[in-house]
Amino acid sequence: AAGPGRPGPTADGRLPRTAAADTLAALQTAVLLGERMWIGYVNAEGLASQRVVDPVKVEGGFVTAYDHLSDEVRTFALHRITGVAEVEDSA
Repeated sequence: AAGPGRPGPTADGRLPRTAAADTLAALQTAVLLGERMWIGYVNAEGLASQRVVDPVKVEGGFVTAYDHLSDEVRTFALHRITGVAEVEDSA
């Protein structure tokens, strides 16, 4: 498990890659607990981005989440998510 106080993106601004099973488990947990997550995502054109999302549901190989980048609820294909990390509370 990740150590406490680790930020989402690493020093070079990239999210660590996570295994598919870990990605799925982290997103399912975020749905249950109402947690905000960083995700690394590669779209159909192959463009990578990092987004802060509030996952709403995970099913059928997709995660539905409120995407803070686009300011709307979107559906992301799990196989296109390259990594996930918790968003640290900036108190």
